[in-house]
Amino acid sequence: MSETRERPTVPAPRGPARRDAPPEPPLRLTRRGFIVFGALGLGTVAAGTYAVTSGLSSVPGLPQIPGLIEPSPREVFADPVPVDRAALQARTKLGPAAYVYEVTGRPATYYVTPAFGARLDAWLALHRQHTGQRADTVRSYGAWVRGSGSSWHSSGEAFDLARLRADGKDLVSLRYDQWRDAPASELRRRLAAYWRVAAGLHHEFADVLTYLYDSSHSNHIHVDTGRFGAERPRLIRRSRVQAQAVQAMCRHVWGRTDVEITGEWDEATRSATTAILEQVGGPGELEESREAWQAFMVATMQRT
Repeated sequence: MSETRERPTVPAPRGPARRDAPPEPPLRLTRRGFIVFGALGLGTVAAGTYAVTSGLSSVPGLPQIPGLIEPSPREVFADPVPVDRAALQARTKLGPAAYVYEVTGRPATYYVTPAFGARLDAWLALHRQHTGQRADTVRSYGAWVRGSGSSWHSSGEAFDLARLRADGKDLVSLRYDQWRDAPASELRRRLAAYWRVAAGLHHEFADVLTYLYDSSHSNHIHVDTGRFGAERPRLIRRSRVQAQAVQAMCRHVWGRTDVEITGEWDEATRSATTAILEQVGGPGELEESREAWQAFMVATMQRT
């Protein structure tokens, strides 16, 4: 499988750094935050960090870091490095849930790097914490496949999620191809459930490809460690994938029908997400920090 998207990455030095990487925008004073000054009161940034805003502590499930918040992660431009399956970790579970291959409907083994497997486990624990859903089965279209350097599947750092199940029944189906023509009331319910799952995935992964990306993702959501590698993501305003996802969450989970799904980070999207963060006591605006991004995703998972 080959995934074409907005320069996904793994941690350096897994692949050669791109020389055409755009410069990182400079740190700026956020609307609600303030720059932490040095112990002597000098007007310099202390270790590139920001003070914790008071609103962050009121958002459940977010990492609480006394005093300081780490700076937003920088993008790294690299290519996937294909590996042999024998170099990866063989797994039959994702967290406590059994792994089932969607094509056959049978338990199977999937192969990923240990770090990526741990990230998948962390996502499922996060999903359980904030939705209350206790999946005993995760159905997937797979993880590692033999391939070229254009796919994160070939490096053991990608996963295609199709369903979450418990007691033999779907908790959430990500098979948009099967229910996209459902009656209006059922479609609204399924879309809300779909985008609550997607919010948890966006909390953990920078590259999350849904049915909005292209038709080949209408039967699963693809995730990988692109763009930030081992770091958790933040908003990239030029990212069509992230803008589409946030806009869909605004519409289908938060009922903000004034937000159109354009894939562009526009004023309507900024205004809606700022209002939502204010409603849940989140920190600042979505584009200002990773903490704001996490707060929005946690609140979206919890929304019923």
